[in-house]
Formats: sequence, structure tokens, C-alpha cells
Amino acid sequence: MIIIQNGKIVTDDKVLDKKILIIEKDRIAEIADEDTLLNYKDCTIINAEGGYVMPGLIDIHSDVIETSIVPRKGLIFDYTLALVELDKQLMNQGITTMYHSVSIANSTICNRNRTLSVPQMLEIGNVIYNTSNLLINHRFHARLELNTPEAVDVLVEMMNNGKVHELSLMDHTPGQGQYSDMDMFKKEIQKQYGNISFEKQEEIIAICQKKVKLSDNMIQKLVTTACKKNISMAYHDVENVDQLKWMKNNNISICEFPLNLDIAKKAIEKGMYCIVGAPNIIKEKSHNNNLSAIKAIQLNAANIVCSDYYSSGLLCALFQLAFKHGISLPKVISLATLNPAKALNISNSRGSISPGKYADIIIAKYNHNYNLPILRYVLVEGRIVSALGYM
Repeated sequence: MIIIQNGKIVTDDKVLDKKILIIEKDRIAEIADEDTLLNYKDCTIINAEGGYVMPGLIDIHSDVIETSIVPRKGLIFDYTLALVELDKQLMNQGITTMYHSVSIANSTICNRNRTLSVPQMLEIGNVIYNTSNLLINHRFHARLELNTPEAVDVLVEMMNNGKVHELSLMDHTPGQGQYSDMDMFKKEIQKQYGNISFEKQEEIIAICQKKVKLSDNMIQKLVTTACKKNISMAYHDVENVDQLKWMKNNNISICEFPLNLDIAKKAIEKGMYCIVGAPNIIKEKSHNNNLSAIKAIQLNAANIVCSDYYSSGLLCALFQLAFKHGISLPKVISLATLNPAKALNISNSRGSISPGKYADIIIAKYNHNYNLPILRYVLVEGRIVSALGYM
């Protein structure tokens, strides 16, 4: 038995003082009055020292595994090495469940550093599934670009075998969506290719626009399989009402990175989950000049925060929302715990400090001098996996 004392326990609707959190084996047993502590013998005591006792973070969308496997164009590191090393890093960032979002794309732009083939991208999911005895929970979030039909049959097989835990569909074809502004797409080309000629830019654009996309039958095959296996589905960079209707008709409940506030509000109105990124919060703007995450959260137009491409920023973004922007701590913590757990169909076992759920717990203080959270302890399924020595 583990008992956490002297902490501020953050539940899904309040912050509790003068309480203790009791953990038995891998589960949360109860929240009790602190004066009952003497009733417990032969247990491990964790002194939170006034810190916040919170559910472990559930990161619904992160690119970190791709950049760990391919840190530079043309250079591929061992997948298991990347996963094992990330396990230690993510744990010490307060993330206890990670949905590794892997871009499965043959696109000139969306293929990370233009290095991994489609089979190599899919193999990352197999490695996540087959690697055991890690410290946190690792899941495979398959992000399928609509111009990559060759991946459909393999993904369906992986979903049937329990190797896919979230499915996203995305379309980065130039001239629509995130790249409606062709100048924005050309800037992306320059990031990846450097200072190339106008003719080469036009050639790359033409190649992207001519790629064959998934047929309606292929999409239905994916959607049907995901529904059968209770796999949550998302659509990326939503920009109009027609896309929301299509999502609703296909049981796609997660709206990833809506491009404007109106669409974000409409997604919430339709009962969907609406995701924004931690980097957007920390930088206080979208790097693509799209929707402001802070504004969306303040106006109840977003209900999940993910780390996106900066996993070390997730906990920081949540505390920034609370201590800099005045949003209640239970609400902001739910953005990366209970709400993603609901969206991913795991809220019966994770996502909040509730009796009977897995004891995925983090303890952090807020350093007002640095305006940063300082992580002290991490527990995953009732086991202390990290005890950091920050004072």
C-alpha cells in the first residue's frame, strides 16, 4: 500500500486539501481524511510537500517517436532503442500514457524528413505493440494520409490484431485544408528542401496534387473496422462544416487541430472532442497562424490538449493555463487526463483520481519564479517509477 499525504489532490472538479490518497496494488483505493493516516500500518508514505497530486497525463497526439527514430534526414535509428529511451523521457515529463502518432504517408511533404517508407512507418506500430516491461503505457496512433491507399489493408489487419489504438485521417494536399494558402505550402517545401528553384517547387506541388487518394470503399473499410474494435477515430485540420458532417456520419468523434474558432465551436456543439496543441499555448499563438489554443479553451471551443511536436511542453502548458490565464486547475488538468481518456474509450480505468481506476499519478509543484511546474513523483499503475530530487 502507498499513501500520498500533504498534497493538493486534483480531481476532475475540485482541488482537495487535508486529504490522503490511498493506493492498493495497482489501483486507487480511496481519498480519505488526513487524520485517518494513523490507522494504516506497514505502508509506503509519499510526502507531497504541498504539491499537486494529479492524474498522469494522457497524450493523445505526439510526433516524438518519429523524430527520435529519424532525427536527421536519411538517418534511421533502431525503433526499440527510440521507444525505450522515450519511455524514460516521457515518464519524467508527467506523461503516463502516450499515443504515439505516426504519419503513414507517401507524400513528399508529410513523410517525416522523407526517410521512412510506408512499411517502415507501419512497423513502428508493431514495435510499440511487441515491446513490453516499459515504465509507462505506450499506444499506437496511426495517422493515415489520404493519398496512401497502399497502407489500408495492413492497417485493417493491425486493427483487427489489437495493434492500433487510435486512427486519424488527414489530407495535406496543397490547395485545401492547412495548405489552402499555397504560399504556406511553398514555405513548407522550403523547410524540407531548402532554397530550390521555382520550377522545382511547382513540380513538387504537382506531384502532391496528382497522388491517388483512398476510395470511399477503402475509407469505409477502415471506419467499419475501427468501430468494430472500439478504436477512436480523428480527422486532422478540420476547416468546414461539411467535414464535420462527414465525421459525424462516419463515427469520427475527434476533431484534431481545427483551423478556425467557428469550426472548433461547432465541433463541440456536435459532441465531438476538439484538440489543440501545447506548443500553441506556450508560444501563445499557432505557428501556422491558425486557431489560438488559449482563446479556444477560454471560450470552451477546445477540450483536449496534446503535446503535438513538443512532448516536454504538455505539463507546462497546463500549468500556464491555470497560473497565467486563470483557468481553474481541475479544468486544465482534465484537458490532458480525463477528456482524452473519454475520447479514447479508456476513462473507465484511467484519466482521473477516482477509486477503482489505475493509480497513474504525478506530483508536481509550481515554481512561481520560473513559471514552470516541477515534477516530483510519477506512479504508473501503483508503482513509483520516478522520484525526482528537485527541492
